[in-house]
Amino acid sequence: GGWKATAIGANNQAAQSILKQEYKNEMELGDAVKLAIKVLNKSMDSTSLTSEKLELATVSMVDGKLCYKILDNATVDTALKELDLAQPAAESS
Repeated sequence: GGWKATAIGANNQAAQSILKQEYKNEMELGDAVKLAIKVLNKSMDSTSLTSEKLELATVSMVDGKLCYKILDNATVDTALKELDLAQPAAESS
């Protein structure tokens, strides 16, 4: 077997290091999404991740057909909270 997960672009070494340590062939889709967010958190030039800054999509096989789904902000926010990466809500003045 070869690589099942990889990264390209800026900070790809940090991203590949996380993927090498944490990627598992038998991961559930939700866990893979969280791993992708974790990789982006460590490799993006941003101090904080929010659903407004991220657009994530999944590609999977459903009943023998390719299924492409863009994740909504609520799904991304939930994953950020589960990873303790969610930003506190801005206070209104």
